[in-house]
Amino acid sequence: MSAVTLCSAKQIAFVIINTTVASSSMLQYIYSTSTVSTRPSCRSDVVVSQKLKMAVKFVIVTFALAFCCATEPVKGEDFHLKRETPSGSYFGFELLITQLEILEQKLEKIYILEQKLTKLDIIEQKLTKLDIVEQKLSRMQKATVNTVFESCLEVPFNISRKYQLQPDFNEQLFVGYCEQEKFNGGWLVVQHRFDGSVDFYRNWMDYKNGFGKIDGEFWIGLERLHKLTKDKKVRLMVEIKDYDGNYGYGSYDEFEIGDEDEKYVLKRLSGYSGTLIDSMSITKGRKFTTRDSDNDENKSGNCAQIEKGAWWYSSCGNTNPNGPFNNEGDWKKIYWYTAKYFCW
Repeated sequence: MSAVTLCSAKQIAFVIINTTVASSSMLQYIYSTSTVSTRPSCRSDVVVSQKLKMAVKFVIVTFALAFCCATEPVKGEDFHLKRETPSGSYFGFELLITQLEILEQKLEKIYILEQKLTKLDIIEQKLTKLDIVEQKLSRMQKATVNTVFESCLEVPFNISRKYQLQPDFNEQLFVGYCEQEKFNGGWLVVQHRFDGSVDFYRNWMDYKNGFGKIDGEFWIGLERLHKLTKDKKVRLMVEIKDYDGNYGYGSYDEFEIGDEDEKYVLKRLSGYSGTLIDSMSITKGRKFTTRDSDNDENKSGNCAQIEKGAWWYSSCGNTNPNGPFNNEGDWKKIYWYTAKYFCW
């Protein structure tokens, strides 16, 4: 645009030269025409002279028009070009850049919104799946409320919780806690301690019948434990975690205790494996001792009273899973040989 409106000296000179050439051609044409005429020479000279004057005027007028056209804005039916200064062009460029930046910001906002919408869709899908799972669990719970299983091995769900159990049809059913997630599941929990909310320093009758809450800290009871293990292939699993978070386990392939007349003697205990040191095999053949029923082999006193617990003590000092829930003192606490502080 500027090339047309802002003419240089060379371009103006080019217009003048072209105009002059056009005038010369016209002069030549007039001259040739006048020589062919049959009129008198004087008259012809007058005519030629007049036409020469006209040609000169035409040259002047043409030059003036060309100069005017070179200096004035070009106007047409389809476009209208205006003279622009450098400052005006720079302002227009700045305005265009500003508009582009605004559009870029809007696009960025749209992109962020799309990402948020995508995340919301994912969350909605997960919530939908969670609702489906909860509905299934609810149906399972309703289905198992009145369902009685022979043992935890018969429970078809991989969910650790309370179930109704009846190992022997001649015995009354009871509610037990089944561990269905660890060690392939199918384990009936007989003792559980984890926060010290239940006092385990109790008498013989409490340990015979059991105490605590099945979904909290509890002892299942010696009488029930006797019935569960009598003349049956039963495995025993011990899990330990100390106050520092160190974990270990021990498993026995055979486990059985006698009845009350036998002081719930530990009849069978063999086939040990695990990450803990075997601190329980030494108690095989020992009777159960509580604070009010001393059946251990310690000659210097009742191990249950000395260690504030209850167990199949040999001569004290090997293991005390039912001792006080604390990490202070030497023996008056929960301990397993070489693993003094733990929750079982």
